[in-house]
Amino acid sequence: MTTDSSHEIALLDRTLNTLAARTGLPVAFGGFARSTGTNLTCFAGTRTGSLRGLVVKPGEGLGGLALSRRQLAATDSYHETPEIIHSYDRETGGEGILALLAVPVVVDDQVRALIYAGLRNRRQLTDGMLSAAAAEARRLAWELSVHEETQRRMAVLSAYEPQAAHPSEMALSQEDFNALYTELRDIARMVQDPELAARLSTASTMLRPGQGPAPQAIDGPSNLSPSELDVLCHLALGKRNALIATHLGLAESTVKSYPASAVRKLGATNRFDVVLRARSRGPIP
Repeated sequence: MTTDSSHEIALLDRTLNTLAARTGLPVAFGGFARSTGTNLTCFAGTRTGSLRGLVVKPGEGLGGLALSRRQLAATDSYHETPEIIHSYDRETGGEGILALLAVPVVVDDQVRALIYAGLRNRRQLTDGMLSAAAAEARRLAWELSVHEETQRRMAVLSAYEPQAAHPSEMALSQEDFNALYTELRDIARMVQDPELAARLSTASTMLRPGQGPAPQAIDGPSNLSPSELDVLCHLALGKRNALIATHLGLAESTVKSYPASAVRKLGATNRFDVVLRARSRGPIP
């Protein structure tokens, strides 16, 4: 059975605590989805152990409803709502929860986790609370996607670990340079520290042909914007628009527009050609 990594659990724990802090909801909990159901493993503000280890199955309880619909579900009167199968009333009642929301975390069209948050009094769940829960689910999905892509790249690079001791046989492949360059740009874009971001951007230029800094312009009016360059870097790794959109935090329609504008700037004929032209002119390795 697949187990959750410590990094994934840390991300979920942080998401639950952030959600509770942003909304004032006193209790939040969640877990990662598996073929047998979602095992609740992370908790914030719980008073008992009644929810610990509970496996939520699709279609059962409010979480099961959210899983089946693949969208947020909420009720201001959990124990009285006729819309759900009341498989987990005892566990939920053990925490004194009266109002509850549940939202699935979807990565690359796959439900990866389930987040809950609830109230122990007769207050109603507000639109602000629901919006905050949906936003935290999207943020967790993005962070999981970034982590998984980083792990994938590390696995690719580890497969290229040299078996011979001679330095001439230890050179990185072009694919390795592409992955490292894109990874450094992604990290530079995500970090909050401007000095660290600048250092990462500078380091990424060392992976370009000639090991020199990137030119500030490419034939004058054909200069690529940073966003166009980010998208082209991911295209060069063979990613689909949907995955690029998730990584860069953009709408898929926006991702589609950047290669189109780069095609015009570089005089390319299509997306494949624009990557080749950008590589030959130096913006990407």
